[in-house]
Amino acid sequence: MYSKVVKMNNDDSWSDEECRYFLQLYTTEKRMGNTTKIGLNQIGKDYVTKKFEEKFQKKFLWIRFKNKYDVCRRSYIRYKILLHNRTGITFDAFGRIDMADDWWNERIKEWPDAVKYKNKLLPNQDVFRDAFCSVIVTGAEGWSAQQGETSLNSRVDAENGDEADSVDTSMAPPVVGTQFRVGSSRSKRKQKEVDIATKTSSSRNLILTRKNELVEKMLERDDSCSVVRVVEILNELPGVRMWSRFHKASVDHLLADVANRQGFIAFFSIEDKISYLEHRTGISIDD
Repeated sequence: MYSKVVKMNNDDSWSDEECRYFLQLYTTEKRMGNTTKIGLNQIGKDYVTKKFEEKFQKKFLWIRFKNKYDVCRRSYIRYKILLHNRTGITFDAFGRIDMADDWWNERIKEWPDAVKYKNKLLPNQDVFRDAFCSVIVTGAEGWSAQQGETSLNSRVDAENGDEADSVDTSMAPPVVGTQFRVGSSRSKRKQKEVDIATKTSSSRNLILTRKNELVEKMLERDDSCSVVRVVEILNELPGVRMWSRFHKASVDHLLADVANRQGFIAFFSIEDKISYLEHRTGISIDD
């Protein structure tokens, strides 16, 4: 049996069963670790494409899956925003939002697309929760048209880049007042996020640079105070006779503690180094 290749077009649609199966496959591959920073890796993509084709005899290009994932994610986010911090919300036996017409009229006034959720059940909610469980919506109580969409801080810990660039054009953003300038607030928000990311990156690089400098200094200090180094310096001091009483006492002193070696190294001149050892050992270099 041959599978038909489904091209991208506006007439192409997904059934709830197809959507459900795709998201289950996608979520499974994410949990299996077949991901990159921008979405599924090639192993995950190939598996999803293959299993979907086997079940529905439809061979989608990956961009079709990518856009469907993004559309579902946006739909789920908007559904969560609609309910965010709304008190007293009830649901009917089918899981649909069961609120009075006055409540719905207020929501639709704020956001016309809210009508899509009136008396309708968001399909595959359980699968959506699994696929987008990391979506967090925070913000002030409720959501007003005066505040606008950007008044809610939505963090979508899902794929970015490859898996988040497509747009669900069937859902218009909420209106603000009587006019909404498409892209302006989003551009500002995106620029702000870029600026924050740049500052964060710069701060991190500065911290790492300072940390590396500190480590280098510590390594230099440890190396200068190593047993091998201080014994070499001791043996090279003028007037020191190998294994004389002074030499053996100095070796014992320097090998006993790193603090002793640090104190020895701290004196810059040869005379001071000899005087330090004579003082700490109680033996003259001439003995």
